[in-house]
Amino acid sequence: MIYSRMIFVATILSLGACASTPDYVAADNASDYGHYTRKISDDRYRVNYNGRRSTDLQDARDYAMLRAAELTLNKGYDWFQIVDRETSTIESREPEMQIGFGYEQARHVETRCGVLSCTQYSRPARYTNMQLDNRRPETRHSHSIEIQMGKGKVPENGNYYDAKAVAESMGETA
Repeated sequence: MIYSRMIFVATILSLGACASTPDYVAADNASDYGHYTRKISDDRYRVNYNGRRSTDLQDARDYAMLRAAELTLNKGYDWFQIVDRETSTIESREPEMQIGFGYEQARHVETRCGVLSCTQYSRPARYTNMQLDNRRPETRHSHSIEIQMGKGKVPENGNYYDAKAVAESMGETA
């Protein structure tokens, strides 16, 4: 009895840990959720952020900007320019809930063996099943920016950003 309670509590705690995973994390690969960076040249990178179901579009954009600022500072640069940007939204049209019932008639065959021989018995059998699927519709946002980094004073004209200022302001939301 105490073991079943311990297993139940451990299961609930592990489910809670999965639900509280932060959105701003490094992705394992380009299709996983989180931020993913690909080097184009010494001062140019493509920064992708793939959101989860709970990540809205604005957060995906903000996380891509935050990663661009962090990367710029880590590489020893002061500012970055957004050269190209792309946003995609993927919507799955899964139904809210599906319930299915099944019924099957078959023959149950049983073999009983004794010391000298085996005997087979056959009898009718009925099987029922119920399936419940509560998949929710999903919307996932992905934002990708190509950046070029630079040093010194931030240029006036264009999509230039001070990496330190972006990291400080966006880092509070992550």
